[in-house]
Amino acid sequence: MVDWYLLLFIAFTLVILFIDKIGSQRSVYEYTNKKEVGLSGGTFSLVIPYMTGATFLFPFFFTLKGGASSFFIFMVSPLILYSILRNMIDSEERTAEILPDQITGGKENVITILIFGISSIGSIQIQTALMAMLFRDFLHQPAILGVFLFLTFSFVLFGLGGRDGVNKVGSLLLIGILFVISFTILTLYLQTGTGVVYQQIVKTYNGLFNGSFETNILYFLTFFLVMSGQIFTSYYFWESVKAIRPNHRISALRYSSFSWTALLLSFTGFSLYLMAHTDAFTALELIESVIQSNSIMSHIFIYAGISMLAAGTGHSLYSMLTIYLQIRSARQTQRSSYHTLKQTYLFGMILMFVIGMAGIQLSASFTEWLPYFVSFFSSAAVPFFYVLVKKRFSRRHFSLTAGMMSVAGFPISIMINEIWLVAPTAAALTFVVHMIGSKFN
Repeated sequence: MVDWYLLLFIAFTLVILFIDKIGSQRSVYEYTNKKEVGLSGGTFSLVIPYMTGATFLFPFFFTLKGGASSFFIFMVSPLILYSILRNMIDSEERTAEILPDQITGGKENVITILIFGISSIGSIQIQTALMAMLFRDFLHQPAILGVFLFLTFSFVLFGLGGRDGVNKVGSLLLIGILFVISFTILTLYLQTGTGVVYQQIVKTYNGLFNGSFETNILYFLTFFLVMSGQIFTSYYFWESVKAIRPNHRISALRYSSFSWTALLLSFTGFSLYLMAHTDAFTALELIESVIQSNSIMSHIFIYAGISMLAAGTGHSLYSMLTIYLQIRSARQTQRSSYHTLKQTYLFGMILMFVIGMAGIQLSASFTEWLPYFVSFFSSAAVPFFYVLVKKRFSRRHFSLTAGMMSVAGFPISIMINEIWLVAPTAAALTFVVHMIGSKFN
């Protein structure tokens, strides 16, 4: 019998020994790859930040809770987010003032960098925990095996590969996800018949829609605020915006939003189809029924799920390492760029090990600590909405409100039992704090 753990240990040792060969960049410039990209490269680079744990998890959860009303949630959310982002990136100056500047220093810059870092670590933590649950609870394999393979893959291709690795590998994963999921769902409905699926859904829920109007509004706010917070605090996203040629920037944003909407609607259609053919009434039961089935659907689900989690982890890891890299570069002016890059690789390995171990331990209590990150991402999104009113991003107000609410997120997530009440509550409190802070500007 093959000792898989021995093989994994050997593979991990080889990664350490040949880390300089794998990470072929010899300068910070090569790692960050700041060259301009066109419409195609810009579209893919903007779609990648949408591939987060929220995109993977919420479509199943909200479709089971709200029925067909989730179609409207996942259609309206990208449209609103697109209109907000279009207003934010309409000029080079607007984009530049949002990105934190590590070189100039300042308290607000330090806090902004810290919040961007927490956002990246939080995203990786969620996706790592989901991977541990996938292997342990559904595939009935050791969680450490799945997490080790997942993080090693992400680190080698995204962490060592730099921005070029994220763009190239992430683009390939996105093409596979969009093609497989979209055409598979279309084939299922054409083969089964939309009328049959409709009748079964109506029979299961005693109607096409489920839940009250107010509850569905809370679902929408939860998804929209969490996704906004994850995107707004993604260093990779804002670097991607700056890298796109100005004449292609809005078009790339439009096409990426359309692709994301198609993916969300495909997952929703997938959920409705499964609900019409299974007796599952919770998100976990629905996912388990797919994986444990003997059809091709289980393989499609596993491929799409792991690919989305890997792409999300990839851009979050790159964001975290780039922030660390630029901080080290600014402080170590006398040392070579290559020496700083090797330090960044080592930092990335330690980071992934710590997050992986934490993800395995915390995956058993996933629903207990997830509300904190829901609160954090929701509160971090609010100061960016203020740009629409003031036409200017205040890093000082962002560091004050998001920093304060990242601490307040702990009692909020503990006191509120329903997860879809956490995001609106955190956002409302952040808005109040932000308005009060603006009075003392």
